[in-house]
Amino acid sequence: MSRIAFIGAGKMAEAILKELLRVGWADAKDAVISDVDDERLEMMASKYGVRAAASNPEAASGAETVLLAVKPQKLEGVLRELSGSIAGNQTVISIAMGKSTEFVEALLPEGTPVVRVMPNNPAMVGAAVSVLSFGRHAGEEARDRARDIFSCLGDVYELDEKLQDEAMAVSGCGPAYFYVLAEAMCDAGVGLGLDRNLALKLVTGTMIGAGMMLRESGQHPAKLKDMVTSPGGSTIAALEALEEGGVRNAFYKAITAAWRRAKEV
Repeated sequence: MSRIAFIGAGKMAEAILKELLRVGWADAKDAVISDVDDERLEMMASKYGVRAAASNPEAASGAETVLLAVKPQKLEGVLRELSGSIAGNQTVISIAMGKSTEFVEALLPEGTPVVRVMPNNPAMVGAAVSVLSFGRHAGEEARDRARDIFSCLGDVYELDEKLQDEAMAVSGCGPAYFYVLAEAMCDAGVGLGLDRNLALKLVTGTMIGAGMMLRESGQHPAKLKDMVTSPGGSTIAALEALEEGGVRNAFYKAITAAWRRAKEV
């Protein structure tokens, strides 16, 4: 029996697998993967020493945990394919955006424990934020298993599923917002004459430090912002320019657009 089966071998599946192996949650012999992309499958099996299954049902059969790491548009077909291979003592975890536990449960045997999770891109460096929601049949064993897995990747939060898409729009898509902001800040620094490599280091260090201040101080972002903002100084001038550019409204619209798209999937 494998400890975990990955149905789908994309970037997020690789990030999760890599961290589980790195922290010792699983050994290579405990994991099996399947994917329609044979080249990707072979690469993953060779790189991490895990077993590549010939099909999704073969991968899922007998696994303690079945992690669904497929695109939302492909999920229904994959679930129908797996329905005969899933037993009631297996935990099924889905990271498919916008697809509810009810959707997954309806296509699997009655009573299957289902957990829905939205980890984000920093899972690739063990610094993810993962939001968990639990299906009707997910008892303590399934819940503990999901918490155990995703705590290996970073921070774990639990949320009523009715707010899962809202959380996804903030944390799931959130890294992209930061990357765009980082790129813009780097370009602006280059425009002022800074070397690009130095500009990137300055921006990266500043973002990490500001994030640590938010985490460690427990203070509201507005208070931390005020610490940096002297009367008549450069920071307030910069903030005024950001307000004139509509930066807050742009983020409101961006996060709402992400949430709306998740509802459409």
